[in-house]
Amino acid sequence: MSKSTEELKKQVRHASLWRRPWPYLAIIVVLVLLGLAAMQVPPVETRARNLYSRIYYRLNPPTENEFGPSQQGTISADVLATLTAMAPTATIQPAETEDQLAQQTAVVTETAVPTSTPIPVPASFALDGMGLEYQTMNNCGPANLSMNVTYWGWTTNQHITEEALKTHKDDRNVMLQEMLDFVQANTNLKGHLRYGGDIEVIKRLLSGGFPVLLERGHTDEDDGWMGHYSIITAYDDATQTVQIPDTLLGMMSMTYSELERDWWHFDGIYLVIYPAEREQEVLTLLGTDADPAQNLRNTLAKLEARIQQVSGQDLFFAVYSKGSVLVEMGDYLGAAQAYDQAFALYNQLDFGLRPWRITWYQVGPYLAYYYTGRYQDALNLADQTIANTSFPSLPETWYWGGQSALMLEDKVTAERYFRKALEFYPGWDLATQGLAQAES
Repeated sequence: MSKSTEELKKQVRHASLWRRPWPYLAIIVVLVLLGLAAMQVPPVETRARNLYSRIYYRLNPPTENEFGPSQQGTISADVLATLTAMAPTATIQPAETEDQLAQQTAVVTETAVPTSTPIPVPASFALDGMGLEYQTMNNCGPANLSMNVTYWGWTTNQHITEEALKTHKDDRNVMLQEMLDFVQANTNLKGHLRYGGDIEVIKRLLSGGFPVLLERGHTDEDDGWMGHYSIITAYDDATQTVQIPDTLLGMMSMTYSELERDWWHFDGIYLVIYPAEREQEVLTLLGTDADPAQNLRNTLAKLEARIQQVSGQDLFFAVYSKGSVLVEMGDYLGAAQAYDQAFALYNQLDFGLRPWRITWYQVGPYLAYYYTGRYQDALNLADQTIANTSFPSLPETWYWGGQSALMLEDKVTAERYFRKALEFYPGWDLATQGLAQAES
């Protein structure tokens, strides 16, 4: 039986392809080169990275991972002697469940929040002159800092601030302390970084003429919870709202309660930048929070009260924030206890409510576990954090993992971690020193 005409044509085409493959290979090469060129265009690169991340997280669901600290911490006598004077007066005892935590009462006297003479503020106020700069991918920190210093007369943009603030193009997080360091090193402006902010401090600072830059939680429908920076430029008691020139969403408003809820995801942290000659004005408006040590005590007292009032995800954030504040106070044992509680609460949350990116932004657990001799817990947490990101550009995580491995006498792992820290933070002196120890 003879072959059909179509079958003969297919055979001819197949034979021709293998005899003369070069045109086809040339087309493939051209398409690859065009793809690579397109990746250099920021919007295209952003979409490609987002697609890669979505695929990665779909195949490796980070919300299903749980962290369970297993060690009991101790602290050496010399370190304890140094930190004793800095220890807070109130500590919550460990609790196994959310119900137990919510029902328990403090076993020591809580620190009362000092009060100061109220400063009269208008019922509403809007700050003029703040521009809006839309951010590029993962660039809300540099964009918000650019907007803030530009407000005070400095000509800059997010690409300039990004160059100074980010240690790598994929740097996942720029901290407020890094922004303050930039301001002090590159401008004649000054700034104060404080914790435990609330609507009242926003009203005082705004009506006094000072924008408030804060870090808060933001939940995206597709990507889940993440950290985000916002500048508050207006408030209105009648509508109970604040106005934000948001670098991601554009001009937006939030209710007082929404803002305070999301703000407590990050300890109520905020930065106020101002001309040097107006420092006394700022200190007066800060009230009892003008003193950094008192500010931490105030924040701890607020968190103790909040822990008794909230549940679920909000309780997790409150307890985690308590750990972060205790780290700032130098109470690493208390901080480690709080973080243990927080991770236990995290493991009880529904998958959709788990803020699995939190250690990208707040690295306090590494310090708490490391300085209480819980090196394996610190290393395990670093491993999980790294596994939970598609682009592991987290130099702080790599560094503390390396330090912990070094203390566990695992120099091979330590060297690998320190090299990764230096890949994402070239020239970092602490990581360089750690690497030298690992290689010795």
